[in-house]
Amino acid sequence: MTDQAVLSARWHALAKRTAWKVNTAWLVERLTPWLVGAGAAGFASIVWLRSRGHVMDFVALWPWWSGAAVLLTGAALLWARKQFINTETAMVRLESQLRLHNALTVARLGRGTWPKVPESVLDGLRWRWERVSGPFVVCAVCLLAAFYLPITPKAQAVIPDAQPQAWQQMDEWLEKLKDEKVITPESEAEQDAKLDALRNQPQEKWFSHESLNASDTLKQQLQREIANMGRNLSDAERSLNALQNYGDKLSEQAKEQMLKEFDEAMQSLKSNTLALDPSLLKELSQIDPKNLKSMSKEQLDQLRDALKNKSGTCENPGQGFGQNKGFLGDGQGEDDAGLKSLDDMATGPQKEGPGNGGVDRGPGTAPLTLSKDENNFGTNKIEGVQNDDFSKAQLGTTLGTQDGKHEVDKTSTGPTAAGTVNNQGQGGEQVWRESLTPEEKAVLKRVFQ
Repeated sequence: MTDQAVLSARWHALAKRTAWKVNTAWLVERLTPWLVGAGAAGFASIVWLRSRGHVMDFVALWPWWSGAAVLLTGAALLWARKQFINTETAMVRLESQLRLHNALTVARLGRGTWPKVPESVLDGLRWRWERVSGPFVVCAVCLLAAFYLPITPKAQAVIPDAQPQAWQQMDEWLEKLKDEKVITPESEAEQDAKLDALRNQPQEKWFSHESLNASDTLKQQLQREIANMGRNLSDAERSLNALQNYGDKLSEQAKEQMLKEFDEAMQSLKSNTLALDPSLLKELSQIDPKNLKSMSKEQLDQLRDALKNKSGTCENPGQGFGQNKGFLGDGQGEDDAGLKSLDDMATGPQKEGPGNGGVDRGPGTAPLTLSKDENNFGTNKIEGVQNDDFSKAQLGTTLGTQDGKHEVDKTSTGPTAAGTVNNQGQGGEQVWRESLTPEEKAVLKRVFQ
């Protein structure tokens, strides 16, 4: 290889280096605003996702970072391509900086020889690293801060830590009814499906106004249905208890009332939204309350025991389960007060006095409302009040009253003629009559003639 070939290769390499430096600078210049914007957008997106409970892994997102970097670089490259220079333009710049007086251009065209390469070739371009690295540092700081910046309590509050209290209470009620075998699995599944419809909505909406309102409504419906089932079970047990232990002593009217209450309780249990346990409902349906003697005392006691326990399970679901009132007359519950009324119905003639509101209501009325004895409270005696001491009298104080009549003039007067003047006027009237000017008198005469 001749010396001219070596010098040509050396000058072309220097020109390519200068062209690469210029083109890279233009690419970084066009990439800078997009790089800063991408860092800000990435920071906002990552913080928002973390505040919603999403787990963000910096290493796992490397494919996304690489793809975003390629897209941004490609877009900046297309934008800066118009500003790129080639090798020939770079040689012109070297000629200008080294004061070669177009020697490189002439040699490249074959019109002259390549000059010697100086020991230090300066193209007049120098990197300003503080300006070039600034956007990259800003982007990196934004992304690192988005990953490792602690989320504020306000952002964490968006993610609910627990379910609404109404859901927990309904879960406890259904679990209790399931354990005690009060309702069927189908009824429990139906109620669970209603709860799942609320749970399946986004977590940030669990404690919204609409969700809490729907939860309270569903809770009230379930509470009302459980209470109705408990009341119907209690009514059925109380009717069976009265018919079994006091059937021979009750009047026909009282028996009819007990039979009616039992039938109404059975109809309500069959039509209730919460279906009663099939085995207990079947056993109740087979009972003939008019002929309880067909069943043994042990069977009736066992059935009433089941009714009482299950009604106690359904008693006051909002205040706690298991409020068993005991059997009628066993001395263990609140309903023993009904024993006295049954005894009064079954023994002796009815006596005067107020009733208790039930089927055994007495025929009399309370003495407070009607009585044969007259009460004299002295209301017919009227006494006057008089006080002659006016030293403490105040404005508005009544000093006395007096009866009186209007004074009416009863003098009779006859009809009186109207439209005539009895006199010509006196005083000011007379002066006014004489003060008309001739013009005014002429007008009056012309109008009223």
